[in-house]
Formats: sequence, structure tokens, C-alpha cells
Amino acid sequence: MASHFGVVIPGRPVLVEFEMIESTKSVATIVNPGEINEMCFFLLPGVVLPPNASAVLYYTVDGVGWTALGAISPEKPSGIFRTPWHAHVEGAVQLGVSLESNETVANLNLSRSGVDDRRAFGQKIAQDLFNFLASFAHPTNDARAMLAGANLGEVLVVPANVIDRWITRFHEKYQRDPNFYLKDSFNS
Repeated sequence: MASHFGVVIPGRPVLVEFEMIESTKSVATIVNPGEINEMCFFLLPGVVLPPNASAVLYYTVDGVGWTALGAISPEKPSGIFRTPWHAHVEGAVQLGVSLESNETVANLNLSRSGVDDRRAFGQKIAQDLFNFLASFAHPTNDARAMLAGANLGEVLVVPANVIDRWITRFHEKYQRDPNFYLKDSFNS
């Protein structure tokens, strides 16, 4: 299994050297993992997996807890996966590849090659912008609107440079933690 898979990390040589630790499991080490935002995992040309099997890519920061990044199969021989480890991880991260049944892979509930997490990323960024703009909301006291029977509730009165201010704030948050948008609550 050592030469069945490859990993492309932007700006680095292709990684195809995996050490076999069991008949269906291999590992490789990547250094300076904080520089890596995403990677491409793929089957090498001519590789045939066992019937009804997929290759699952896992990672561990501490050598103990393994987390699935994504899976590839003959039907989907490559995938681009975001790396969820924190940008300030020093040293190395271990990657693991495990051949598993398609049923097991389905139960892992992995996103579809980055599509779902990119959609979630867009939604989180839009939510962050909405939260920032909502901080400018004020109750309306517009007598004309109330006389006309309109209940405007709150209105947004924003400075002309509001988007510039949000971008600056976004960059500051990203500098502190490049994965802040992946967290459940990131309104800070």
C-alpha cells in the first residue's frame, strides 16, 4: 500500500512515501503543518482498490487521536481537503491512510471533497458580515412611518466605510486565528 496514494501540498514536492504499518494502513509525516491550508489526496495511476473499498485520509497532531479528512475511491480517485489543524501547530502532523469498506466510509459522514465545507465557509463569512452590520442597528423613532402605520422596528444606519472596517476587522481576526470561522461562535 506504500505506493498507492499521493498527497499534493501546494508549494511542496508530491508525497508518495507512506510507511505501511498494517496490511491496510500506512502513515507519513508532514513537517511545518501550520503552513498548510488544504491538500489533494489521490490514487496513483493504475492502482486498483479492493472491491467496495475506499481509502480514507486521517491526521493526528498528537499521535493518539486520529481525525478523518476525506476519502477517495475508484469512483472519485482524488479530492481536495481543508486542513483543520491550528495554524500554530509546530513540529509535524502525521497523515494516515486506511483502506476501509464503503459502508464504513459512508458512516464517517465526510463532506463531499470540500464542497460542503466551502459552502459552510461562505455561510460563516456572510454571518460574520451580517453580525458586524447588525451592530449598527437602532430602533426607529420615525414619526412619519408610525403615523403611516409602518412598524419599521430597527433600521441600519451605517457609516460609508462600513465594509472597509469589516474587512480590517476580518483580517485582524484571521491574523489571530486563521480558522476562527470554523468555530461555532466567532463573533469576537
